[in-house]
Amino acid sequence: MRPSFPGLLSVFALLTRPGSAAPLAAQGSPGTRSPVILEWGVHATVAVADSMGFGLVGGPRMALRAPGGTRGAVSLGVGVLRDSATARAEAAVEYQLASRAARGVGVYFGGGLVGVLGAGRGEYLVLYVGLEKSPGLPSGWALEAGLGGGFRIRGAYHWRRFPAGWQPR
Repeated sequence: MRPSFPGLLSVFALLTRPGSAAPLAAQGSPGTRSPVILEWGVHATVAVADSMGFGLVGGPRMALRAPGGTRGAVSLGVGVLRDSATARAEAAVEYQLASRAARGVGVYFGGGLVGVLGAGRGEYLVLYVGLEKSPGLPSGWALEAGLGGGFRIRGAYHWRRFPAGWQPR
């Protein structure tokens, strides 16, 4: 059974409503509340599927991240699929293996739901792996590859707002 597009919109509403950071904040040390890291950025996503052909969308991305590495992300994009206009919305949960890294490239894994309007209309589950430059610093690039309604590659640039006292490693 495929998820419905109204169901996907409900997931976006849950992730973006005020106070939705509380579950992420609760991931700190027992008895403490960890502050949440706000991330925002831009992305370009290329999707390729036998039945749909080649598509390219781009747009904004926003995420809330716990210091421990769990991140809830929402991205929107508009673009083209074959020769027609399309729009894509994603809601995902990601886990970073080195969320405080100040040097090098960190690895993360993610999965979630995708909704597509216009050309390629449908809802899909998506799973991916990503590389992110210095996730413990205020900005950096990211590259992802995964599956969900076909093969998907994403390039992004993220900016981050850390809580007072944040110490990258």
